[in-house]
Amino acid sequence: MPSANKSKSLRHEEDEAAVIQALRRLFKAVHLYSKCVLRSTGLSGPQLWALNILQETSALSLSELAAKMYAHPSTVSGVVDRLVRRGAIQREVNAADRREIRLTLTETGKNLVAKSPTPVQSALTKALSGMSSVKLRKLRESLEEVARATETDSLDAPFFDLD
Repeated sequence: MPSANKSKSLRHEEDEAAVIQALRRLFKAVHLYSKCVLRSTGLSGPQLWALNILQETSALSLSELAAKMYAHPSTVSGVVDRLVRRGAIQREVNAADRREIRLTLTETGKNLVAKSPTPVQSALTKALSGMSSVKLRKLRESLEEVARATETDSLDAPFFDLD
């Protein structure tokens, strides 16, 4: 039976290498994509992602936008502030509830989205939503296990870098 154990060990090493390579490719693609978007549009990846989310909806609160970006509102507020200064989005008081501020795209924001590539975060969320619930749960559990083992599970790491 030693050859069976050796074969299993070799498969395990090959699987480890394949997972590490897949993660490297994913992280490198995100990094290169973000640099390309910044050069071509002057927007960070998260700024473009926020604009795309707002284009898909009529208006969102900061909390709703943050939830769609898988981040805390305090983190997303910096992204929103920069987009407001750029004139890409505006804050509007909700007519139904004057205490609530809604975020909407301006014409400038719509033009930026129209001339920009699809955010990599959108492609990733689309890929994950296309997975079966069972596969997605297994992936989640496996990645959480790796995060715990590498003691990175307590790091505040929004969906890639939010500026």
